[in-house]
Amino acid sequence: MASNRPLVFVDLDDTLFQTARKMGSEDRHVATLDVHGNPNGYMRNTQKAFAEWLLASTDVVPVTARSIEAYSRVSLPFTCGAICSHGGAMLRPDRRLDSDWHAQMREKLGNYQGRLHDLSRRTLEIGEQLGISLRGWVVEEEGLATYVVTKHNEQTDEVLKRVLAEVQSRNLLQGLYIHGNGNNLAFIPNELSKRAAVLEWLRRDKALHGERPVIGFGDSISDLGFMGECHWWGTPQKGQLADLVWGSLK
Repeated sequence: MASNRPLVFVDLDDTLFQTARKMGSEDRHVATLDVHGNPNGYMRNTQKAFAEWLLASTDVVPVTARSIEAYSRVSLPFTCGAICSHGGAMLRPDRRLDSDWHAQMREKLGNYQGRLHDLSRRTLEIGEQLGISLRGWVVEEEGLATYVVTKHNEQTDEVLKRVLAEVQSRNLLQGLYIHGNGNNLAFIPNELSKRAAVLEWLRRDKALHGERPVIGFGDSISDLGFMGECHWWGTPQKGQLADLVWGSLK
């Protein structure tokens, strides 16, 4: 059945919830669990109210860097499907992998499969050479390598800038773009993006529902790609995008 409810694409981490280290003493509402079933992501009161309003009033599609597995540990009751792994995977409303999109990703990312694993290994080696404790992995969906993620272990986010500078100096990132925000450094093939997945979602949605209002929310500069395809967009008061906007006004 066609719907004229607004369609909302929303980033998750640092938009609807965040880790405890990014919060003060305010009330916390559990939003995500770690692999052991322990809480590791929390909503503020305002975030909880905002998420509840979105879910009651709009058709909400999460657009996240989280893998399908990590997305499965988000407790918010999304029902319209999701875009995961920086656009590398789509989930249908029943949370099953969208096979058509997965086939497209297999074709586009075929040449990156061995390279992404090698890049992850070499990035961790660089951290060891610099005396920086890192952890990292390749995000995979149904055996398809999508992108590389690297995090530091209980140091400051600034150390990832040193790691990135060294990776770049060794010319390891041809054909890849960089997403960095807090304790998260990702190397992503140019063929993979949240924007491309959102464009495909919009194409399908228009065929089903016609023209309807589309709104985007995200906190990172990398979210601007998909947010720019929306009629309106917004960003949290504090975050990478907000810092960019306020910094330009000083």
